[in-house]
Amino acid sequence: MQPNVAMKELGLTQQESLIYLSLLKTGGNIASNVAREVGIKRTTVYALLKCLAEKGFVTTYYRKSKQLFYAEKPMKVANYYERKLEAFTSMIPMLESLEKKETQKSGLRFIETVEELKRFYAGILTEYKGKQYCVIGSAGAWEGLEPAFFIQYRKDRAKAKIKTRILLTEESRSINPKGAELLRSVKFLPEKYHFKSTIDIFGDRILIVSPELSSLAVVIAIPAMTDIFKGMFEMLWEQS
Repeated sequence: MQPNVAMKELGLTQQESLIYLSLLKTGGNIASNVAREVGIKRTTVYALLKCLAEKGFVTTYYRKSKQLFYAEKPMKVANYYERKLEAFTSMIPMLESLEKKETQKSGLRFIETVEELKRFYAGILTEYKGKQYCVIGSAGAWEGLEPAFFIQYRKDRAKAKIKTRILLTEESRSINPKGAELLRSVKFLPEKYHFKSTIDIFGDRILIVSPELSSLAVVIAIPAMTDIFKGMFEMLWEQS
């Protein structure tokens, strides 16, 4: 994974990532030099450095009336986030006891950004561990949203022992990864069928992902519609 991508996964913006990586390379610097190194206005850099300090990536020292900024060591940052995760994990039983018990959520949910979509898929890795779901669509349209993430998602899905049955368009064949280790069973639709969307069919909901939608994706949690999509998938699977 590229450093900028990893930083983004930890909640850093593109500019914050550039500043942290710059400070790692220089071993520390004053704000004006940081601004020049990364090509950001000095007035903007101060606010970004403050945010990085709050997130545990930067420390500030004063030397001879100058304010110097240093990047925290990567392992120290990792330990900091591990402690935060451990603290939250320890609270889960208490939080679950407070959570309102409700009937299964139903209806439509719109996903507007790639980051929100990535969070949805991260949840699938936990929720569907050891289970399976089905997919219909275009590998290129799906993967093309953010290649590095979705290529890695396939691998993470297999690590979670999630099996998938996938019906892909013929043009997906050239980029479709092969290998039993991905726990995927793949069939290809006739060449005349072309999709710009991908449909994930889960046990209780459907996810439709398409750059052509006004929203990036829509989650349909309506039992009658879920049943229809499941039936359609099985029919196409048998005929492919």
